[in-house]
Amino acid sequence: MKGYADLADLPEDDRIKIIGEAAQAGNVIGVALDDEADKIARYIRKITDRFPDVRHISTDPGLVPDTVTLRFGPLAKH
Repeated sequence: MKGYADLADLPEDDRIKIIGEAAQAGNVIGVALDDEADKIARYIRKITDRFPDVRHISTDPGLVPDTVTLRFGPLAKH
């Protein structure tokens, strides 16, 4: 897997699939999004609903104004 991928030109559901599959494979994924509450909630819901082995780790300030970074990763194994 690449260290960075620009998913902006893909349809949202394709982005969700790539993010979920990468996190499910054991990676921690950082996703930059506009700081829009509905969009943030939608991404978290879609990813965690479609990929039950993936968890939302955090929502942090983004690298540029008016953005956030969502982090997803695999569920901890007990």
